[in-house]
Amino acid sequence: MKRKTIIGLIAIVAIATEVMFSGCVEEGGETAKPAGQAEKVTEESKQMELLATAVSGSVMTMAKNWDADAEDDGIVVYPALKDSSGEIVKFEGVELPVDIKVYTTKYTEDFKEVKDRLVYSGTATIDSWKDGNFLFEGGIKIPFEDINTVGSDKDYGWVYTTITLPDGRTIEAVDKLARIKPE
Repeated sequence: MKRKTIIGLIAIVAIATEVMFSGCVEEGGETAKPAGQAEKVTEESKQMELLATAVSGSVMTMAKNWDADAEDDGIVVYPALKDSSGEIVKFEGVELPVDIKVYTTKYTEDFKEVKDRLVYSGTATIDSWKDGNFLFEGGIKIPFEDINTVGSDKDYGWVYTTITLPDGRTIEAVDKLARIKPE
């Protein structure tokens, strides 16, 4: 009886060893070879696809001090692109031209605020979505001395931006509460 038990144990150990090491055998068969070259996705093509999703824009303008004195030196314009969901298009490394126009405003007889005189027109470039976010160091600086206001103009005006995309489309936005004169 003992002999049958020992033979049975040996058989169980042999089967368990076979099962444990069966996955360690090298796989047979061939490795597939590509029929043609798959199109490689470049960083530039990824960025172009991102920019193609832009359908609208926004702009925010803040008065800023960029030297060591106590007074604000001008405004920083933060233009942004948005997709159809209203989310910021987070592109990087593509230079986009931005046309900027600053207007004074006046009130009509029926108390409606309208744009008045063009007091600044210029072009700059942005190369990242971060240029449209005031929490980053981007944005476009415009010194107050380049904005041709006069003493009788209101302190606040309208800033219009037009971003030209690589596919030729333009995205416009306006900030209707932009400080355009120093305090």
